[in-house]
Amino acid sequence: MCDVFKILTGVLDAAHETDYSGFSKFDALNSPFLNTLSFNNKWLRLAFTQLVKESPINFRPLLRVKKSRNPKGIALFAGAYLSLYKTTGIVRYLDRAEDLIGWLLENPSSGYRHLCWGYNHIWQNTIFLQGMYEPNAVVSIFAGEALLCAYEATGNNRYLSAARSVADFILFDLPVLYHSGDERAIAYVLKEVDAVVLNNQVLAGAFLAKLWRHTGERHLIETARQLINYTVNRRTDYYAWYYTYPREKSRITHDNYHTGGILDGLVEYYEHTGDDRYLAVYWRGLDYYQANLFEPDGSPRWMSDRKYPFDIHGSAQGIISFKKASRHDRRFLPEAEKIAGWAVANLYREETRDFAYRKGKWFKWNYSLMRWCNAWMARSLAFSLEG
Repeated sequence: MCDVFKILTGVLDAAHETDYSGFSKFDALNSPFLNTLSFNNKWLRLAFTQLVKESPINFRPLLRVKKSRNPKGIALFAGAYLSLYKTTGIVRYLDRAEDLIGWLLENPSSGYRHLCWGYNHIWQNTIFLQGMYEPNAVVSIFAGEALLCAYEATGNNRYLSAARSVADFILFDLPVLYHSGDERAIAYVLKEVDAVVLNNQVLAGAFLAKLWRHTGERHLIETARQLINYTVNRRTDYYAWYYTYPREKSRITHDNYHTGGILDGLVEYYEHTGDDRYLAVYWRGLDYYQANLFEPDGSPRWMSDRKYPFDIHGSAQGIISFKKASRHDRRFLPEAEKIAGWAVANLYREETRDFAYRKGKWFKWNYSLMRWCNAWMARSLAFSLEG
């Protein structure tokens, strides 16, 4: 615990010293050169984004990409501080968490009727294009989760009201892509798209269930079940999930961290409602996750059918997912500890108090991304220290 605590507080202090600003995985189009040279063409934007994020050399400074705060990263750092406060009772950690949450509340995406947030960069993928700070479901939900955690730590109703506004963004602002019977699917972004992102549904459903526990609003829990049902009912016969439905809409198959996120949402729904309807799927999915998305030494596979690169986000997700599982079955705690040990041994950089991005078969991506690497590892290590 002492080593983890020292590394965790070092990462947090280093991030604090740089105002939690840094580069992001998908921020290539924040380069004025690449943005201009893309000529507003989807495939050029996608190519530039892929080239920069896959490069083992960090070309962002050369391309004049500026460091900045990523709202999702800020939410993750706030969550890390709140976990530390819960574990230690040290008020300084609560103060830092509230400072970050205050920043989120002061800097939502502007021009929308409900609280919401987006990434600090232009984002082109195969499904959609998002402008800088244009809101999406995932960033908004992570901010909402931090708000709920802050409410639970402080009892400040301002945080609960803000989280409730995020729920209204999910319920009323995001396009509904599918709704039939007991299933519902929402878009990732504020646009009608032709693919459902499966982990997004469980993430939203779990958040609504957590909020329901505090407000008791029936429609929150009903919508939560519909969203989770959509993804649960689209699992494979071996209890895995593709990134999208239909599966052909994305080249991502059964990847590490999206799978872990789905599993976390399923068990969180149970923890906050006492409803065990998804537990059988959860345990079967967790077995698949452990057997197919991690190596015996704790290194995180990129996908079930692709070993490399070992990505730090996969390590962070594994620590969180197996720590959550260990609350219900202690046999999974050693897996979380093994994954944390691998991440520290292979990707932690003591001299800069941060985590490197990736490790391949022959070389390492020896640079750090603030949200992708450090916010996620801070959140996971802080959570691992909770009782």
